[in-house]
Amino acid sequence: MKYLKVVLFTFNLLIWLAGCTILVIGVWLLLESSKGHLLNLFVHDATPHETINVIAYSLLGLGFTVLTVGSLGCRAALHGNQCNLATYMSMLVALIVTELVTAAVGGLMTFRILSGLEERLISKLADDYGHEPTSDIPFSHSLDFAQYKFNCCGIHGYGDYNGTAWWRDAQISGTKKQVPLTCCVLKNTEAKNTGSPMSVVSRVFHKTTEKPWLHPEPKDKEACQVDDKVGHEGYRHREGCLAKVTNWLQCESFTLVFLGMAMAGIQTFGIITSAFLCRTIRDMQTD
Repeated sequence: MKYLKVVLFTFNLLIWLAGCTILVIGVWLLLESSKGHLLNLFVHDATPHETINVIAYSLLGLGFTVLTVGSLGCRAALHGNQCNLATYMSMLVALIVTELVTAAVGGLMTFRILSGLEERLISKLADDYGHEPTSDIPFSHSLDFAQYKFNCCGIHGYGDYNGTAWWRDAQISGTKKQVPLTCCVLKNTEAKNTGSPMSVVSRVFHKTTEKPWLHPEPKDKEACQVDDKVGHEGYRHREGCLAKVTNWLQCESFTLVFLGMAMAGIQTFGIITSAFLCRTIRDMQTD
């Protein structure tokens, strides 16, 4: 029985550390708002950072739950009380079901979002991007951030801007812009590891919240706006953003689904170990 207690205590210590990790990720998402810009591209009529806040607070709630379960498991392992073990196993079962349902819902939502994404983005780019009377500011900022983040332009390519409401406004105003400045090769590009937890905490601590995608500085503004392909080569991004943002969402969703299923699998081991410990305690009491 001693070895079962040690195994169960060690296992729940790992669960407790996993809960701490989930809490850190939740706090990180609240502090690092850039992912919210990308997520807003996939959500209808989202207010800025609404989606990322929902995910962050959900992770915080899950983290606190996992911490509670881990702490209860450590206590049950130390005291070897059947009542505590039964409560612990019940909480583990509920947690596993929650994680599996969340993973399944996350996978289905990703599939549904991606199924109509191309048409919706093309439509919003044509009618809403940067057009003063009907401008969808969250969408405009999100697309600017995606173009800045992934070094891309438009949905399928820079030609998507031709004939859009934004393009017509530029021609009328006399600026003659062919693409937004975030489509240009910029001087103020994103630094490496800018989204790492330590970098995020450092920026929050020092109150540095620069948003280069809102104030882009092209290497050569005039060359970027040249209509000729040869003229803007090396100064304008040509690839579209659709494939890049789609791959980003699929990667993020797969990671969350995989982690949820992995945790459920590991916690199943905790239920089995607890059941063996309960049986051992019962047999000793019977003898």
